Amino acid sequence: MRSDARRAGLAPAACVAMLAATGPVSAQIDGLIGRRVVAVDFVSDGRPADDPAAAELVETRIGEPLAMRQVRESLTHLYSTGRYGGVRVEATPRPAGVALRYVLPPLALIERVRFRGQLGVPADDLELAVRQAFGAVFGVEAIDPLVGTLRRYLRRRGFFRPRIEPDVARDGAQGELRIDLDAGPRAVIERVPISGVSSPALNRRLLDRLQLRRGLPYDGAELDRRLSEYEAELRAEGFYEARLSHDVEERDGGRTVNVLLSVRRGPRVTVAFAGDAVPGGNVAELVTIEREATVNEDLLEDDGRRIAEHLRQLGYRDAAVTHARSLAGDDLSVVFTVARGPLYRLADLAFRGNEAVPTPTLEPLVGVDLGGPLVVADIERGLDAIVEHYHRLGFATADAVPVLMTVAEGDGAAPVEVACRVEIDEGERTSIRSIAFDGITAWDRAALESTVGASVGSPYYGPQVEADRLAVLTRYLNEGYEQALVTVERRFSDDLRQVDLVFRVREGRQVRVDHVLVVGNRRVTAEAVRREIPLAPGMPLGLDEIAETRRRLNALGIFRRIDIREFSHGALDRRDLIIEVEEAPATRVAYGGGLEGSQRLRRRTGAAGSRAVEDIELAPRGFFEIGRRNLFGGNRSLDFFTRASFRRKNDPADPELAQRTTTLGFNEYRVLGTYREPRTFGLGWDVLVQGFVEQAIRPGFDLSSRGGIAQFTRQVSPVLRTTAGYRFGMNDTSNEQLSREDGDIVDRLFPDVRLSTFSFGQVLDTRDNPFDPSRGGTLGIDAEVALRAAGSQVGFAKTVLQGFLYRTVAGMSRLVFAGGARLGLAWKFPHYVAGSRDDPLAELPLIDPGLPISERFFAGGDTSVRGFAFDRLGQPFDRKGGTIDRTGFPLGGHAMVVLNSELRIRLTPSVGIVTFLDAGNVYHRVQHMDLQHLRGGAGFGLRYASPIGPIRVELGFKLGERYEYGCGDREGLECLTQLHFSIGQAF
Repeated sequence: MRSDARRAGLAPAACVAMLAATGPVSAQIDGLIGRRVVAVDFVSDGRPADDPAAAELVETRIGEPLAMRQVRESLTHLYSTGRYGGVRVEATPRPAGVALRYVLPPLALIERVRFRGQLGVPADDLELAVRQAFGAVFGVEAIDPLVGTLRRYLRRRGFFRPRIEPDVARDGAQGELRIDLDAGPRAVIERVPISGVSSPALNRRLLDRLQLRRGLPYDGAELDRRLSEYEAELRAEGFYEARLSHDVEERDGGRTVNVLLSVRRGPRVTVAFAGDAVPGGNVAELVTIEREATVNEDLLEDDGRRIAEHLRQLGYRDAAVTHARSLAGDDLSVVFTVARGPLYRLADLAFRGNEAVPTPTLEPLVGVDLGGPLVVADIERGLDAIVEHYHRLGFATADAVPVLMTVAEGDGAAPVEVACRVEIDEGERTSIRSIAFDGITAWDRAALESTVGASVGSPYYGPQVEADRLAVLTRYLNEGYEQALVTVERRFSDDLRQVDLVFRVREGRQVRVDHVLVVGNRRVTAEAVRREIPLAPGMPLGLDEIAETRRRLNALGIFRRIDIREFSHGALDRRDLIIEVEEAPATRVAYGGGLEGSQRLRRRTGAAGSRAVEDIELAPRGFFEIGRRNLFGGNRSLDFFTRASFRRKNDPADPELAQRTTTLGFNEYRVLGTYREPRTFGLGWDVLVQGFVEQAIRPGFDLSSRGGIAQFTRQVSPVLRTTAGYRFGMNDTSNEQLSREDGDIVDRLFPDVRLSTFSFGQVLDTRDNPFDPSRGGTLGIDAEVALRAAGSQVGFAKTVLQGFLYRTVAGMSRLVFAGGARLGLAWKFPHYVAGSRDDPLAELPLIDPGLPISERFFAGGDTSVRGFAFDRLGQPFDRKGGTIDRTGFPLGGHAMVVLNSELRIRLTPSVGIVTFLDAGNVYHRVQHMDLQHLRGGAGFGLRYASPIGPIRVELGFKLGERYEYGCGDREGLECLTQLHFSIGQAF
């Protein structure tokens, strides 16, 4: 990987090489100008260079007449990539015209360093020292400084006479630095003089702690580590100013050393408080002596001010803190004396002088509570908000001053009651009389007027005018006027009631794109990269377009590094835009395993019969994924994913069969092949095609699915996404645990159902963070229709409406409220079945047919109503709209309602707690929906922000009526609580 700094350093040398070549080139080509170009090839390091990117950079095209301007442009383009150590062109006459050869010497870069010989230390340590000093890639001119760095590093490790012989091996542009190293013997310790410690006992303790004895090998890096550890131990004992360091004195030609220790322990520091108590104070936060490791006067004064400010925030307006130092031998005592003074309480708040703004509008701006502690800093912040409010209304000179008056003296136990009167001087209200533009030639006046937010007759507000100035400047910058300058002249009337605004513009020169050059690509074609670039030759070189280019290329996910830079080659109003990319590996492989813990609904069969039981299961699982990207030179990818879980199936209902059946095995798996292509055919739609085979154990039945999906997605705007798709497949249900009396006839007619469905969805997403949002929200609709005319065995329509909201609680940045609602509705189309041949009726209609069980709505679990197990939310089937059969298994329904709310409380950057309240239900048919029959759940949980996402442990409690589903091995009421383990937010 090339570094930008390295490239910048090589640019002058490459420039000299290019310019030096132009003279001979001119003389060589002069006699060939106008002849037809019959061949163009490239040579690098004496060998033909097959570089499609280089071929795109030259202007000399085969079949066109040779022109000197095209030759110079080609040399400039090749040089501007920063990939070559020099550029020159050779022209050879041919009978049919002229053949051109571009000679591209590779940059003399070292990309690998290899050590050989008696290293003395691990090779990884030496490589790390080189990378830290010179980076991963560097030029050959850095070899001598690199050798010096190695000598210093080895000296620090105890090798004072190393032999270092570098040698460069090159394969084209790839360079390897091979270093033959003989570190020699490591120095041993001769003596250890210690300065700063006068006690022999302390000397011996120090030498033992640092493991320093005569005859031991010397390793300065290891000794520094021990010194740092011992220094930390001393500070933990109260020696906050402890400082330990060492130096060496070389002897006997580097075979022995004297280790010179410098120890400054300083006094043992203790911190104490005198006078009044400091309520609610965290000593570690208020007194920073230990954290800063010093007791200088400036720090002590800062700590005193911090303590006093803490007290003032509690209402002790007159708080004062002083400090004193007392040294007794090796002990230093720092005593902070606290004088809190009386507690002040705000008894009344009044305003005077506010004619334009009513008092009810001003009171919330102050933001203080009557009867609470008097905090002057809070009042001052409130007055700043009042002044800002007046400024927005056009009162540019408005001011607000607090007047504090004591209304009741305190008696020690009772606080001092204080009234605050805010004196307001509104001044004159200023409105905008006119807006003018001076110096504009690129646009007409109306175009710029639409850019600014201020308008004639509106109140004058200084920050708004500044924002308008920046908006005008940004418009110029986005149109390529990189030297544009915009100022605003404000002309106030004598009475300050009106102002004329004049935007003075110095446009400068407009810069346009000359060429868009793509370099560094290997498998991805330059055309595939250019499709993502909103800039084209001749367009203005705008800042927004460059930022959008970077965003789009990063969004592709196929590049490891992207560098966008401009290059000028003479013309002041033309620039080449160079897009240098480093492709990510084409093949990616991922694999892993783990242990899944979840609470599942299972049929347990014994001698006494069988029933539905909620059990906590631990199931080993693993996955393997292999993918290939950059297919066919474009942003296309093909992935193969497989996942398997080792868990048990439901027991058969027959006790004898249950004893003979083994239910443990790889009973859950998924095999998925995926093809992706963003922005297919340049139309802005992302295409995803999948083929899948899947088996899952659901509560009440096993589901085996196979089929394919074609999906088209378009990002309409940064916050709006549209999706359309088609799915065809087979859903097979087996090992059903459901009561036949409660089941639907559709499940008996079609245990293996063929589905052909069309889908459409839109999502509005304004979240600030998709994984852990603190503001914004989502609003979405998904619709799906299955048609018998399109090959489906059953016909139905489904829709899901959902919305989620996230808000940080005002004034409490650690608290985030999250709320959500989901509504699912499904309708089965009329269905007819063929009668017998003897039956006079050709077809028989099904009475109130339902959806196949694989397509119904289920709810309950860690992402819906958390007081219930996975998919087990519902009422008994014998109740109106019930979806839980008489054996306790869920049947699913045609309607679903889920309501969620939770308060997320962040305790530390990585740990938080949550309280939640959920409600919802699943209904047999849409007409059975009744919000009075919602079932609720509440609870709390712990969350840890891990690198793979939030890890959640939550305990939910059922609210309201519980039914006779049993709890674990016990018959009777269903369990009161439900425990969930999961990764990711609940919603």
